[in-house]
Amino acid sequence: MADMASSSTAGDALSRERKPVNPALAKQRAHIESLMQNVDKPIELSPSSNKRPLLKPPPEIVLNVRGSSAGAGSSDFHTYRELRRKEHLRVKLMEAEAAEDAIGEEFDKERESLKRQDEEKTAKNRAKRQKRNKAKQSAKKTKPDEKAARPVADD
Repeated sequence: MADMASSSTAGDALSRERKPVNPALAKQRAHIESLMQNVDKPIELSPSSNKRPLLKPPPEIVLNVRGSSAGAGSSDFHTYRELRRKEHLRVKLMEAEAAEDAIGEEFDKERESLKRQDEEKTAKNRAKRQKRNKAKQSAKKTKPDEKAARPVADD
């Protein structure tokens, strides 16, 4: 019996010391567990790089300059296709950016228009409210005078 008890503790020790199947998952699990221990502590994320350009800027020095020899080499067609593809992608990105800017400008104009309309309506309602409050205040001032001026009827 003593052998079984010692073997079960040895098995437990081996299972705890066993290497994880996927070390990346184990590392991620440990990181998440450490974050969960300090729930109140804010997590700082690195700024996203969504605005990274899809294309590299054009090179300053063009390496595949055409020579003055007659006839095209076997790789010229593929070079032409690559340059054409890059140019089409560049034009497509420029058009998409221009369309996005146009939509943004249209949105800003619409927002300004709605904001101006809201301000006009608010100003109109404010003027009405102030006029009503002035009328109430002037009515309050005249009513006590009327009560004081009214003769008390004797029975």
